[in-house]
Amino acid sequence: MNKKGILILTLAVLGAVAWWLNTRSSATTLDVPLSDFAIADTAGVTRIYIVDQHKKSIDLRRTANGWTLNNDLIPQQQRVDLLLRTFKRIEVRSPVAKSAEAYTLREMAAGGKKVEIYEGGNEPSKIWIVGHATKDHFGTYMLLEKPGIGRSSNPFEMNMAGFSGVLNTRFNTVLDDWRAPTVFHFADLYDLAGVQSEFPHNAKASYRIEQNEKGDVQLTTLQGVPLPMDTFLVKGALLAYQNLNYEYIDRTMKPVKRDSLLTALPHHVIKTFNRNGSEQEVKFWYMPYTGTEPTFDVSQPLYDKDRMYALVEDSLVTVVQRTTFNSWIKAVPC
Repeated sequence: MNKKGILILTLAVLGAVAWWLNTRSSATTLDVPLSDFAIADTAGVTRIYIVDQHKKSIDLRRTANGWTLNNDLIPQQQRVDLLLRTFKRIEVRSPVAKSAEAYTLREMAAGGKKVEIYEGGNEPSKIWIVGHATKDHFGTYMLLEKPGIGRSSNPFEMNMAGFSGVLNTRFNTVLDDWRAPTVFHFADLYDLAGVQSEFPHNAKASYRIEQNEKGDVQLTTLQGVPLPMDTFLVKGALLAYQNLNYEYIDRTMKPVKRDSLLTALPHHVIKTFNRNGSEQEVKFWYMPYTGTEPTFDVSQPLYDKDRMYALVEDSLVTVVQRTTFNSWIKAVPC
């Protein structure tokens, strides 16, 4: 290994050691092991804070309106539920042998994560140090700390009742993996007071649907001129807004391409009106075709037939499935 490689390796090791020391700076190491990792009543868990050695973090907080992610985002509820089930059903698979403790702790220092579990108040009730998987991939190395009591002197191999596999993957710190992939979400359609569907390339196809508090609907042009309608079809057009999700966030798009996309005229613009007075606008652009070149007697498509771009939350460029969205992004549903 050359000098540069040795230097990089040394810095990485020192960084891991610094992170490890930081996680234990305020905790007293006990002479006896702590193994009561589980949380008996997860309904009392009010906050889950996950941080890695690169200081990337996930902060989940329970509120009266549900869980929040890093203060102002909405998390995927199934991922939060998975953590809560893990807290409840986790159990010790085996203590780590004395001869393997030092090596295990070094590995945990190099790639571990700190998980703070709060049950009310400003201090965590338990802190898990979540390390790497066991060689057979049926366990995960963990260390327990209980604020006010101290940190365990020994790590353990942990698993979960009724589950075969590793647990450390549940505690990743990639924000995009945690955020709910929501484009539109009206669990109760009563909250949806109206929808405006605009087709910038075909203005005559644009329309607006208004729904009053009784559930009666009206179909109009964007200027408010009533249009003939089939009530069944118009109400059916609103059903899709209960839950529409994107496939993924495009983080690989180059700035020049992003700027070009956002300044281009959208193919569709959808605006929803919540009965509480809030509004949401999402712009859609067809994705250029990048597939294989067709045979000489077949014309090449202009656009990808499976996916298109959607601008969510004013700045988030996402990719959505056309098969899902084409079914309701249509001209006047009359």
